[in-house]
Amino acid sequence: MSVLSAPPLPTPPALRLMSRGGASSVKPPFGLARWDDAARDIALVLDRPPDVRTPKLEEVAAQIPLPSTLEAGTLVIVLGDVAPPRALLGRWLGARVRVPRHLRSSALLARGYVRLGGGIDPKNGNDVTWGYVAGETPETKA
Repeated sequence: MSVLSAPPLPTPPALRLMSRGGASSVKPPFGLARWDDAARDIALVLDRPPDVRTPKLEEVAAQIPLPSTLEAGTLVIVLGDVAPPRALLGRWLGARVRVPRHLRSSALLARGYVRLGGGIDPKNGNDVTWGYVAGETPETKA
């Protein structure tokens, strides 16, 4: 048992959905009403693997954008459930595929993110993992 307390959940004012497709039905975390295409911070929905299995670390990391492509201080949240099946029948019958938190956190670390954390979103019960792009921002200068 850890004596360290869990990091506080981030409270982004808005999130942009990042997905290669098939995730339009995914609801935003943290009680946000909708996705915002103009938001700086990102929520990433991982692709569904071709077979019903947990993706490998390399597969997860390859889907996370490199920090050098984002603005300093950007929050990147990786959602625990992969994209739902595209077909309606697949959504009804398809197995739910979850990526363990340790894989998502390891992928963020491998890509170079800092201030990593993970927890359960109290608004919808989903497991979320996050990291920030390193660098000074107006918030971190103060």
